[in-house]
Amino acid sequence: MATFFKEVNYQYYPLDEAIFRDHLEDWNNLSFSTLNKGPSELSGNMQFFPALLFQCLALALQFQPPDYDRNLDSIKYAAGMTFDDLANDYSESGMSIVCLLGKRHTTLVAVQAGFLRTSFLKNCGMVPESWHSLSQTIRDAQEIGLHKPTIDRHSRKPDQKPEDVLEGLWLEQLGRRMWLVLSLWDIHMAIVLGRPTTIDSRDGMPAFPIDAPIPKNRREEAPVPRGASDPPTPLTMLLWNVELGAPLWDIFNLEKEDPHQNNSAKVQKMHHLISQISIHCPPYFRAQDPDTTYDSHPDCQWLPRARATFQNSAGFTIMALHRPYIFTNSSSRTLALKAGLDILRAQRTFFSLVRSEHYKMFYSLVLHTFDAIVLVAAIYILHPYENPDDLEDALQHFEWAMERFQAMSSRNGQAKVALGVLKAIYVRLKKALNQPKPSPLSKPLPPSSATSASTPPIPTPEPLEPYNQFATSLTHPSISSASPTSTNQSSSTAGSSSTNTSTSYTLPTISNLTEAIPTTSWEPAPYPPISSINFSNITPLQPMHDLLYNDLGTLDVGLDTATLDPGLWNGEVGGGVGVGMGQLQFEGDFGNDSFWGFMNSYNP
Repeated sequence: MATFFKEVNYQYYPLDEAIFRDHLEDWNNLSFSTLNKGPSELSGNMQFFPALLFQCLALALQFQPPDYDRNLDSIKYAAGMTFDDLANDYSESGMSIVCLLGKRHTTLVAVQAGFLRTSFLKNCGMVPESWHSLSQTIRDAQEIGLHKPTIDRHSRKPDQKPEDVLEGLWLEQLGRRMWLVLSLWDIHMAIVLGRPTTIDSRDGMPAFPIDAPIPKNRREEAPVPRGASDPPTPLTMLLWNVELGAPLWDIFNLEKEDPHQNNSAKVQKMHHLISQISIHCPPYFRAQDPDTTYDSHPDCQWLPRARATFQNSAGFTIMALHRPYIFTNSSSRTLALKAGLDILRAQRTFFSLVRSEHYKMFYSLVLHTFDAIVLVAAIYILHPYENPDDLEDALQHFEWAMERFQAMSSRNGQAKVALGVLKAIYVRLKKALNQPKPSPLSKPLPPSSATSASTPPIPTPEPLEPYNQFATSLTHPSISSASPTSTNQSSSTAGSSSTNTSTSYTLPTISNLTEAIPTTSWEPAPYPPISSINFSNITPLQPMHDLLYNDLGTLDVGLDTATLDPGLWNGEVGGGVGVGMGQLQFEGDFGNDSFWGFMNSYNP
């Protein structure tokens, strides 16, 4: 289990190691006679504990290094069996136990097992299946009331010992943490996959967990918020990631409220508020000039990776906000482009901090890179003369992304599929950039033009409805008391925000959502787009959704970046290799109004 708690659990912190090991000891101490009577003789947690144990083992097997302990070969029960085969067997066995026991006596242990199953499927690249598993796990969590205020669920019994009360408080914290993780995954997968959420944000959130150092004996100490001198915990990182993810609920709702992408004022105000979060994060999470005091702490080995994760999350939220507007709004293109490049920088840093056994981390290493690089490429393909200062950086990150996917392809099937798509996009990108530059526009394109790449100046934003309860309930001390002096955060994530960082960070509230925020001038593009197509009719980009559901994969022509030449697209010889246009077409069942349909007919 050392592998699981060192390499897996810190990522989302769904388990408390001490509580898990107590359950494991209780399980090992069960007598044969008790086990022989069947699960009905066991407590609820002990009934579901084998399911949780199987899921932990499955994830631990996914992250075995190349120089693994050869004694583990003894658990392979068939010739030619791999750890991936064994991991799948373990995970399926865990699910069989949960199904056998049914839903009438679900416990927190069962919810934890369900979440680890969701995470396992995600690492296998089975993202639609993972989404369904997440939905079921959320329902199980609601079945035991994790979504409700917890004060009514654990009333003290008259004969309860003080040490039992203290342990109950820690179990309460674990339940809050589990619901927080499920909520974060729910909105993130909905944004990425274009699917509905299982949780209704209008129901609000229960109290957040306390970011308290885990004591050696939970039966002697109550949860107390860690002090300023205490090292951060994985829960500290989770709370800040939830802070960054809170606006995703409003972004998700905005996409439904504004299908024609007309509410630019609201987008600008949301961008301003989101940008504050990164600026005011604790110094040890900063991407630029971080405080590395705790890096060598034995309980903080995860901290360097967490910085890259935080930068990635910040960029993803900004990119998700502006992505629906990139075909019609030049300012959103610029801000989405910069957020995408921030993600790619974070992804490169994160990749440098992991080893080959981590290549199964689908969300962390494939999804975010693919989403960001497709968006960056789309912006330059359709508007190759905008944002020239970022072009060299974008091309470099495109090549680095393909190199990373190539390195991961033997251990991550989705990385291999995504690599073929990136190669086909790369050819189109280089072809678009090689076109002769047209004459600058003498005046802005009219807003009603079908090919308009501009947006009129944004009016002063009108009062908006407050952020949902997911945002307004983020009042945990580890967030609200974060150092306001962390002003060295990368300005590219914050976009063009002019936030005054000398003041304390203010969480989104009704008051600061309705106050006037300075507007910026959104200038029209200096050059017309490359095609007469009506870009406003293209549906919003959802790259990972399309990769998973539409099977975008093109023919793997085995080309590296040195031989990916625009001449390949027309079947010409480039770099000694000729490839017909059909070999670089995107496959899948998508409409003519999709970005991929346009790419298949693109020929500037």
